[in-house]
Formats: sequence, structure tokens, C-alpha cells
Amino acid sequence: MPENNISDLKLRFLGSLVEQLGAQMYPSVTSTIAELISNAWDADAKNVWVTIPFGKLREPGAQITVVDDGLGMTHEEARDRYLIVGRKRRVALGRDRSREGRPLHGRKGIGKLAAFGTAKTLECHTLAKNTLTTIRFRLDYDKIRQEDAGSDYQVEPPITVVEPITDPNGNNLEHGTRIVLSDLKLKRNISEKVFQQSMSRRFALDTGTMSIYLNNSQIERFNYPVEFRFPQDGAPEGVSIKDQWAEDSIDFDNSVESKPVKWWIGFTEQPLKDQSLQGISVLARGKMVQRPFMFQRAQGLTGQLGQEYLIGEVQADWLDEGNDIEQDRIQANRDQLQLEDEELDSFMSWGQGLLKWALQARNDLRKDKVEGNLNELLSEGLLEQLSPLEQRQMKRVVSAISKISELDISEGRELVKSIVDARSDAIIRGLLEEIDSNEPGFQTKVWDIIRQFGIIDARRNQSIIEARLKAIEELQRFINEGAREVPTIHNHIKDNPWLIDPRWNLFGDEIDLRTFGIVPEYGGQGSRVDFLFVLGPSRPDTHDELLLVEIKRGKDPSGKEHSVSAEEVNRFHDYATTIQEYQSRSGNPYRLTGLMIAQNYSSPAQRIKVSLSTVKGMDLIFRTWDQVLLETERLHKGWLAVTTCRAMIREEDS
Repeated sequence: MPENNISDLKLRFLGSLVEQLGAQMYPSVTSTIAELISNAWDADAKNVWVTIPFGKLREPGAQITVVDDGLGMTHEEARDRYLIVGRKRRVALGRDRSREGRPLHGRKGIGKLAAFGTAKTLECHTLAKNTLTTIRFRLDYDKIRQEDAGSDYQVEPPITVVEPITDPNGNNLEHGTRIVLSDLKLKRNISEKVFQQSMSRRFALDTGTMSIYLNNSQIERFNYPVEFRFPQDGAPEGVSIKDQWAEDSIDFDNSVESKPVKWWIGFTEQPLKDQSLQGISVLARGKMVQRPFMFQRAQGLTGQLGQEYLIGEVQADWLDEGNDIEQDRIQANRDQLQLEDEELDSFMSWGQGLLKWALQARNDLRKDKVEGNLNELLSEGLLEQLSPLEQRQMKRVVSAISKISELDISEGRELVKSIVDARSDAIIRGLLEEIDSNEPGFQTKVWDIIRQFGIIDARRNQSIIEARLKAIEELQRFINEGAREVPTIHNHIKDNPWLIDPRWNLFGDEIDLRTFGIVPEYGGQGSRVDFLFVLGPSRPDTHDELLLVEIKRGKDPSGKEHSVSAEEVNRFHDYATTIQEYQSRSGNPYRLTGLMIAQNYSSPAQRIKVSLSTVKGMDLIFRTWDQVLLETERLHKGWLAVTTCRAMIREEDS
């Protein structure tokens, strides 16, 4: 078939291309404003003022304004340079420097579209140096997207007027540009603190050359509080230090010329909650060209947990050198490197090696810091209760514990205290000896497991409860054998006051009411009560509570159950009433509960017991020893079952 010339086959561009080049490549306010600041830098501005109404960005009529005192644009410059999408600035100028010699940020000619990642309307008002008239024009996102293929978009309205450009303080600028973004399309409000922090990390500009202001507050050079900072706390061999930066060089394959780099790496004391901060950002020409990352470092290697604490910067201006697009190593949105470019392989390998060194160096410093702190704890008297052999063993324990990755110092101190306190437990003592007989690396792993699963505390609780159950059994024996309430039963409860109720704290025993200024009016026998307990306030209660306890023996010498007499019940009631009356005269009386514990009551005493009504603000409770012992034993056996189960699970997991 004969060949035909088809002259209408053309590559055409629709207005919707602005979506891909603007809205999707610059999807955040931060990336949009960063591009506008870069434009000001390329225009040789000395100041940039960014005004953002944080908290009101989604309200109708909200605007973002960026003003700079750069060289501005003439009508011709706006027409032939700024408004041409895809203009290769460096190629067109034949240089990669601004008029006044700054290294240019712009390269591909699409940064002007960054505004459409945040707003639907961009209004530009510019005044060129050595001119009197300003130019104003507006770009409408929705109208641009509707343009047919091959057509040009007519900015609206192109106006030349004599109108000053002012900074946020109302000062007229001799030259400069104001960009106003309106019809904002944010899906959520943004934090001023986060925005300021992000912007400070995107630029490493000398404030003597150009200052950036956010809502009239100057954005300072990025700085973040760290626990360790390299190179100040150490540096690899052959690295020099200047102005808190490490100066290094990278050798590239097939190249006789090495490339210079500067870096600093820090590790925070606590994990970085904002994952966008984690990692190393890469800067070129004073601007971030790679968001914080880990140089694609593989996971699972030594010191990897330290990555949650890692922060830092690398400066490598050569990453953005040259004029030709083919030499560009940065993606179109200008905040990510083209990592698939093999020319960056040497750079990536260097970065991975640096991170490996930094993570290991940080772990060594943390180990020394933790071990030093724990040894200080031992020197504060913690070892005095131990034998010389046990002291040496505890120092080895501290050395092993200090190697646990990401161990918080306060957590380490509590673990050491728990180990010392629990040494009397045979199982814990055996566990210590078993761990101590192994290699140091194995010891660290085991202590880490013990720390994570709380085996020491579980075992200590288990021992405490077992000891308490023995005390309950002993009290039961005293009751069954007819031991006297004084001194046998009395002293046993005094030593173990939780036997009455684990919630109460013993205030004192054999309390003489006269020490409170109380003189019994009933003329009874003496003025002492067996026990007085207190219970601290718990919301919504506002007062403490008092528990008055009277105990009676379980059996008489003959083996018969002891029966409390009516006189003893009356005396107990009189004690409680007297204390209650005394309490009522204070401005903030405690709530009072009276508890009598006896195994049996005589018939007259039983009738009085039933007839006693609750006194206002006071309850009188009569319980048998069987009831008290059963409840206390039930509570502790339940506690023991849970604790034993936890200890077994934790030991099995370890």
C-alpha cells in the first residue's frame, strides 16, 4: 500500500496535566510552601514572610500568603520565564547560579504548579527591581484543567498597576513578590509546631543570606535535643570535625575524583514519636533533597532498635550540580533522590556503613551510661546487705543488664532493686546462680526476658503470699488451741495486721483513749482498745476512715468455745461511742467502724448485739474468727493462684 503523510499526528497536552505536575506531586502545605520559598531563594531574596492562619485553614475565605523581597519580575520575565511550564531554567540561563551568585534550587520549571497541591487559586503580585509598576495576575486551577489540548491558558486579570508590595509589618518593599493562595483544599488542619519543625528541616540556609519567617517568627536552623550527637561524641577514623559537622568524602566507582559530604547524627533519649522525623535527611544547596530515611539499611542487624531514636543530616551539594536534566539525581518533586540511579550506589553504600557505625557507637555509649548509673545505685548502700561474693555477683548482673537494648535507666534501677530484694527467695537465688554461670551474652538475653515478663516480681509476690498463708494457718492454730488474746493472738495480729483486712493500715495497738484526750464516762474497766486501723480516702470520699478492733480468744483453757459476755459487748459499744462523740466535735470527723472478733457470744450478749443499731457515721460489726480467717485465706489463695500462674507462664515463655 502507498505510504500516506498524516500531518495531524501530534503530541498534545491537556490542561488536566496540572493535576499530575502540581496537585499530586506537591500534596501537602509543607511541600507547597517549600517550593515557594525556593522561588524566593532563586530570586535572591533576603527575607521571606509566610503567613498561615493555623486552626482556620478550612474556614471559608482562608488564605496563605508568601511575601519575599527578591528581585521580582518584569512583564517580560513573567511571560517568558515564570509562566512557561517545563522551562529548564539552568539550561536557558546557561548557568546554575542566580543573578547574585546563589546556587539555584529550580531546575525543571514545574515548581510554580506546587501551589495547586494546596489551593485552587494562585494570585501573584510582583515588583521588579528598578521599576515603578507592579504586575498582578491570577491562576485558576479548575479553569486550567479544562483547557483543550494545544491551547494556552490566559491568566486573569493581567494588570499593571502602581501599587506597593508590603511585608507583614506594613513596610513597602523596593522590589519583591507576594503570592496569595486561596480556595484552599486542605482535608484537615495542620499544626503550627509541626509545620515549623518540618520547614526548618527542609532548609539549611544561612540566615545572614536569607531569613524565613512564619507568622512573623523567624524559623531557626533545624536543631533537635539529643542524648548523643556524632561527631562530638565520636567519629569514624579519618573523619575531620568542623563547626559541629563531620567532614568526609565518598569514592565513586569509575571516577578518580571523590565527592565531599558533611554530616551529623544524633540519638534522642526517648523514641521519636513522629516517624517523619526518624532518619537522615539529605541536603543540597541548602535545601532538603531527600526526606529522612535510613539509606535503605536492612533490618535485623546489630543496633537496629536504635533507629527509633536516630535523627541527623547529610550535606552533599554535588547531588544537585549541573544544568542538564540528564544529570539530575533528584525526583521531580525535589524532596526525594532517584535512588534507582546507579550513580548513587556509592553514596548509598557510604550511608549504610555510616549508620552501621553510628548505631553501634550509640549502643556502646548507652551501655556505658546505663552501667555507670546502675553502679552508682549499688554504691548508694544497696550492696551493704550482701556478702562479698554476692556483691561481686550483683556487679556482674549490672554489667549484663546494662547491655539490654533500649533499657530505660529508671527501669534498670527498679530491676536491680528487685533482684537484690528477692535474693532471700530460694528460687530467685538459684536462678541468679544459674544465669551467672553462663556466658555474658546469654546472661544479657535472659535478664532481658526476665525484665520483659516481670518474672522477679511475680516470684516475689508468690513468696509473699505463701508466707501470709502460713501466718493465717498459725492464727487458726492459736484459735483452735485456745491461746489467750493477750499476748499470743494480739502480738500475732500486731505483726500481721493484714489478717484483719488487707485494705487497712495499722495505726496502733493497745491504744489508750486518754492519749486522744478522751476520758471514758462509763466507768468501765480501763480505757484501752486492742487495735486502731486507718483507711486513706478514696474518691469520691473526702475523709479517712477509722476501724476500731476488739479481739477475744477462741477457746477457754478447758477447750470449750469462749463466749463473750454482755459486759464485754457493752464495753466495746462504749469505746466506739466515746470515740465517735469525740470525733463529732472536730470540724472534719472520720467515719468510724467498730469490729469485734470472737468465736461465740452468750445469750445476753447475743441479744445486746442484735439490739445495737447503727450509730450515725459509725457501723458496729460482729464477726467470728472462722469468718475472718475464711475470708482472708480465700483472698490470699486467689491471689496466689493468679500470681503462680503468671510466674509459670513467664518462666515458660523465657
